[in-house]
Amino acid sequence: MKAIVVLCIRLALAGVFFYAGVVKAGASQQFALTLLPFTFVPPEWTLPLAHGLACTEILAAILLLMPKFIDIGAGLICALCLLFLGVLSWALWNGIIVSCGCFGGDDPPSIAKMLLAMARDIIFLGTAIVILVLRRAGKIT
Repeated sequence: MKAIVVLCIRLALAGVFFYAGVVKAGASQQFALTLLPFTFVPPEWTLPLAHGLACTEILAAILLLMPKFIDIGAGLICALCLLFLGVLSWALWNGIIVSCGCFGGDDPPSIAKMLLAMARDIIFLGTAIVILVLRRAGKIT
């Protein structure tokens, strides 16, 4: 039963990251524009960064579904979540209110939406950590 629950968690987490990656890849120009307010990213890097993030999310999702590469997929998701949390925290700290562009859309930015995105990232990070811990403990294969 535990294996089925963990499989469902892996499927859900992979689905979220695959969807987010595909949305970003399909609108990479628009996603690149959401990166512009982050002054530590030079404007000429925004489009390659947008492509790279989208591809990394898709890759992490695929790896999370492959039994031999679950650890790598979960590790990539942890790294992405930490990156997203760091960038959004930095933006809030510096009074930069942005739309995270997580799942596409052109919503007007707000502090509440940024905090919601950070809460989602914490949940995703925790889920990926649980998968890694259960794998290391030999609880799932």
